[in-house]
Amino acid sequence: MIKKVPLVTLHIVALICMLMYSAVQFMKLIQYESYPFIFSYLNDILVIPIIATICLHVLWMVKKNYQLRIGVLSLISLVVLYSYYFEYYLPLNSERYTRDVWDIGCYVAGAVIFYIAQKLP
Repeated sequence: MIKKVPLVTLHIVALICMLMYSAVQFMKLIQYESYPFIFSYLNDILVIPIIATICLHVLWMVKKNYQLRIGVLSLISLVVLYSYYFEYYLPLNSERYTRDVWDIGCYVAGAVIFYIAQKLP
């Protein structure tokens, strides 16, 4: 018997994030002119809720416990990992990536969005 997956609000937020992320990538693909915020920062806000939701599902599958949630320290470590990799390591090793402190703020905003969505009924 398939159990009902909890956190409907979180899943709706994650789905919206995935759709928005896909829309931004599509706009980049067709070279659509848009506001600089959309191409520079929106995906950085959306990525943490998407990845954290995937991590939560993996946690549920491994532990077989739908009551588990991702805590603040885990979200902080996810933000630190993304910040280090995309804002420090990759700019040193690739011309394509640039350092931007605002991206770190976007990662933090995405983590806050995920944390709040995870707490809502």
